[in-house]
Amino acid sequence: MTGIRALTLVLDEPSSIASALRDALGWTIESDFGSFASLTAPGSIPLWINAPAPGEDTSRGIVIHLHCDDVDEAFQQAVQRGALTVREPIDMDFGERSACVRIAAAPGITIDFSRPLG
Repeated sequence: MTGIRALTLVLDEPSSIASALRDALGWTIESDFGSFASLTAPGSIPLWINAPAPGEDTSRGIVIHLHCDDVDEAFQQAVQRGALTVREPIDMDFGERSACVRIAAAPGITIDFSRPLG
């Protein structure tokens, strides 16, 4: 068995969400077909966004953890680009520096910028 090829979120309006993630996080949109979009962050697997099938729920309560060399800088850039603050940068008791944001266009999804301490 191999590793994870991509992560898919089922969300309304994939094109709008892909654009919002690109704008707030600086990711690259690889493809956008309206009901499906694919984005990548440097050194990461693709994030695919699919529109829900009839009767299918959208993704909720998901945290996407991004490794960052400079959590504070990544957080500030995202907020300056329109991301909403969930948690400002802080050293967590389990040995990580972490900060979280949300993107208004992607309800139910939290982006966590983090790195190990030390």
